[in-house]
Amino acid sequence: MAWNYATFIQKVAEAGKRQYSLPMYVNAQLPAPAERAGEYPSGGPHPYYLDVYRAVAPAIDLYSPDIYWPNFEYWVQRYKQPGNAVFVPEARLDAAPFNAFYAYGEAGAFGFSGFGIDSLELPLDRTSPAPAIAQTYAAIADLEDILIPAQAAGMTRGLVLHVDSPRPTETIALGGYLFEATLSRSWPAKSLPEDDGAMIVIQSAPDEFYIAGRGLTVSVARDPDFDNHLAGIASIEELSRIDGKWITVRRLNGDQSNQGRQLSMAANQVHTYRVRLYATERQRNASR
Repeated sequence: MAWNYATFIQKVAEAGKRQYSLPMYVNAQLPAPAERAGEYPSGGPHPYYLDVYRAVAPAIDLYSPDIYWPNFEYWVQRYKQPGNAVFVPEARLDAAPFNAFYAYGEAGAFGFSGFGIDSLELPLDRTSPAPAIAQTYAAIADLEDILIPAQAAGMTRGLVLHVDSPRPTETIALGGYLFEATLSRSWPAKSLPEDDGAMIVIQSAPDEFYIAGRGLTVSVARDPDFDNHLAGIASIEELSRIDGKWITVRRLNGDQSNQGRQLSMAANQVHTYRVRLYATERQRNASR
């Protein structure tokens, strides 16, 4: 079935490109758990059959998944293959504010669309918070000029955490550092203000990173695969972009950064931070 669909799609795409030389993609509906062929629109460019499509339909430029299932990270990674740019044309809107950070940061996506976004209403009062997905899109747009070259250079990472995630913490490595994230907790009650958190990390200089996200507390350590140094946070700035320029809204220190040990993101609002780190050699005990 996949072979025959791909053969037909190749003929249509070839004919279309003779008229308009435009990039073309095929949208893939993914099966629900335990669904078998014939119980969903099978025969499409499901991950199992991408090799068939890429061999038979070279006129198609990319294959793109609709991702409505909870295991977003699993499915988007299946389409992160050499020669296939990641684009998510449909995704669950309620999870989109978090999954978009993962798609752009971890999967190197160039596009992400939450389904039904036109149903959202922006607040008339500019002092009221925008919908969560609007905040995420605004943060990604602000970072665009550094995000695109960083993606090409492999200098971006992203993660998503949920209250029911298999692991309570997740760690990503970038630029010689380890970023360990947990869901943010209130103080002193230690309760979870939100059940979800996500971030994108972009390296902009050897010890400088732009981090956008919400709902996470992030600790930093030196990557032991890089060297045996100790790592610390030199500074954290909460940023806003106005007329194309980054403006420091506030500098986080004291309790705001757990005395320089962690980046504590707001639980229910997206912010962008510039974090500068440092690494220093471990001191050795001197003996006479």
